[in-house]
Amino acid sequence: MVVSRKHQIDVLCVISENEYKRVCTDYGFDWVMTENTPVGRKINYGFSQSLKYDYDYLMVMNSDSVIDSKLIDQYYKPFFESLNPFFGINRITYVNFLTKQARDFTYEFSVLGVGKCIHRSVVEKLPKPYPERNRGLDDGMMDTLIHAGYWPTIVPYEGQLAWDFKSEVNIHPWREFENRGKEVCYSRA
Repeated sequence: MVVSRKHQIDVLCVISENEYKRVCTDYGFDWVMTENTPVGRKINYGFSQSLKYDYDYLMVMNSDSVIDSKLIDQYYKPFFESLNPFFGINRITYVNFLTKQARDFTYEFSVLGVGKCIHRSVVEKLPKPYPERNRGLDDGMMDTLIHAGYWPTIVPYEGQLAWDFKSEVNIHPWREFENRGKEVCYSRA
């Protein structure tokens, strides 16, 4: 994640392997350790642990995703200012980690995990919003929030500002995305 000096961003990593303790320490990130699967339980643990911090918004990031600070500074700014309870993006550029092939894809009715923002008041009411499984997590979490009365706001943006890097070892490997959406040139300005 590209950190902008315009915002205070505290990073809490939810890790499952001892080797990442040093990486977190080297970058000055706080971390908590828990089992890796089911992934939904792991994310819920991070949500509940985040409540030890003083923040306005929890932004969900995945270990294989990156966002450009322009997404926060330009596109998310009005949503932060209006105290929108739940917002994020529905368009992502999937990038093959090895070949740099890229596909731009828009989901019709879903807010993606990467860059998803949830106001603290919502996290306090629903500290475990994810289903305890490995797949279908973003839609499952969105269903939980909708049932609690928090409808997502999809934030449109221009250009490539969010990337999800894939290989064949991901839960959702590159082969699931290589023919989706539109082929684009991987761009990291």
